[in-house]
Amino acid sequence: MKKKIIFASDFDKTLSVGDVGNILSAKLGISAQAFDRKIEDIKRRNIVQLGGELAHLIVRDPDYIGKVSKDLLYEVGKEIQLKKGVPELMKILAEGIDNCRFSTYIVSAAPKECVEKAVEHILPADNVYGTTFVYKNGIVQDVERTNAGHAKVATLDMLKEKENVPRDAIIYVGDGSSDVHVMLHIMSYNGYPITVSPSPYMGHICRRSVISDNVLSILVPILEDLLKYDQEKVRAYFEGRGHPILEWNRADTEWLDIA
Repeated sequence: MKKKIIFASDFDKTLSVGDVGNILSAKLGISAQAFDRKIEDIKRRNIVQLGGELAHLIVRDPDYIGKVSKDLLYEVGKEIQLKKGVPELMKILAEGIDNCRFSTYIVSAAPKECVEKAVEHILPADNVYGTTFVYKNGIVQDVERTNAGHAKVATLDMLKEKENVPRDAIIYVGDGSSDVHVMLHIMSYNGYPITVSPSPYMGHICRRSVISDNVLSILVPILEDLLKYDQEKVRAYFEGRGHPILEWNRADTEWLDIA
């Protein structure tokens, strides 16, 4: 019998190269520096869940209010650059590996329309869970539901019920502060969180950290830890798909702050 596993991934800087907020802001004539200042101010005030800062700006900041339409969000999605290997990763997971089959989802704080358009023809829109808005005449009026911080936990719990899998059959891949809640939740139930960020606060709450510009690298811990491939078999797997591993380094890193 095949084992079913939920594979859920963040989007911004996990599957994408850049940040949705930067692209949207540029289209509204807001500089990257001004956008970053706005985000840092919201974080400093702790007024939204981690990752929900962009949604807050869209419905509360004078530079954004009344200017963000559904069509504009789709335009932003068209301009998002995905990391190398995203289409093939989704194809591999859809096909399954050995006795494992994967139900694949994107769970992101980014606007759902942006993510949908960016992965169009790669992943069905129904498998994308992003922040959703209330519209009037096509213009954003309010946030319907954000998918940031602890909301990601609720989304994963819903997907667990939908797919009828145990909590330890969930893989979650992320890179930033909006993923902390869901990663701690999954880890506490013996699930499998993976980070693609070198940040020390991410590494100690994840099973594995994988740093690469190609998202196919996420398959390495899945093959090794879940399917029990040794390093030689992992290399053979990648070679067989036409993607030989050219460099593979491992390091145990200590971060210390000594007075």
